[in-house]
Amino acid sequence: MPFPNPTLAVLLVFISSIDVLAQAAPAPVGPVQPAALTALNDAFREAYTDAKKRVLDSADPTLIVSGDNLTLVHKGKRVAANAGTPIYDPVKTIAHIPLAIYVTLTPGDGAVGDDRLKTLSGLRELIPPAEASLDTLKLPAATLARQKQIVAASLTFLDDVAGKRTFTRTALRAFTRRLAPLVMENVTDAAHAQLDATHAQVSVLRRDLSPEEWGRLHVVIIGPHMPREDLLVTQYFLRLLHELREGRRVIYAESLWQEPQALDLLGTHLLDGDVGEAFFGDYMRMHRDLLGDAAKPYLRHLLPK
Repeated sequence: MPFPNPTLAVLLVFISSIDVLAQAAPAPVGPVQPAALTALNDAFREAYTDAKKRVLDSADPTLIVSGDNLTLVHKGKRVAANAGTPIYDPVKTIAHIPLAIYVTLTPGDGAVGDDRLKTLSGLRELIPPAEASLDTLKLPAATLARQKQIVAASLTFLDDVAGKRTFTRTALRAFTRRLAPLVMENVTDAAHAQLDATHAQVSVLRRDLSPEEWGRLHVVIIGPHMPREDLLVTQYFLRLLHELREGRRVIYAESLWQEPQALDLLGTHLLDGDVGEAFFGDYMRMHRDLLGDAAKPYLRHLLPK
């Protein structure tokens, strides 16, 4: 059907053409160095990749930690273990109830829309049967009582919001702060249980290693970004192996969920550590930006205020 306004038709075609050109336009590129230099740098990268593979092939034994799963790779064999503990998931799940309420009501305050009321209602229906199931777990009396405190306070708050169809940010914050100590007691229970279970499994795996093999063990921990700082198992292995910080014998493979990628990172750590020791007498020097030390004083000059 023809456009009633020819000018508008031309304008639309023009805008469409610009959009197509914008999508097809190549991304800006920086300076291009001579091909001979590129070839030389490519040769370095190939040599580095080959060296990393050799270093990784000689890295034995290696313990890979992913969640509760532990895998000892030693002399071409793999021994798997699990450090899960019965108390961890229940106390974590109950602690997530006030968190679920908070994130559902965030951001904003005042009237609660139908979509969020529906979410809160769905959560409300799931809580009583979950609470009832706790009685089958044989939790310590104090731990069980704490879960019921969290549940009771959460149901009271949920029912108040649902009844009024409104809330204040002040009331929500008061609710979360009131439950924070109980949540942190759950955190303590979970942490102690996970550490005990991890230590028990690692102690069993250690029996397969000689003192010399244990002395060169590397641990690769696979995990997400947010808990990287002070991750429980990272703390455990740093203390167990008498390491001052992550990066030498204990390596955190952030968001590298596939084992080959995590092991590739181990190879990078090992090779870069050797390079740092050879060039600078500092095993950890290549574990941070090589340009970083030069940047600090120059930034004071470039950005004096």
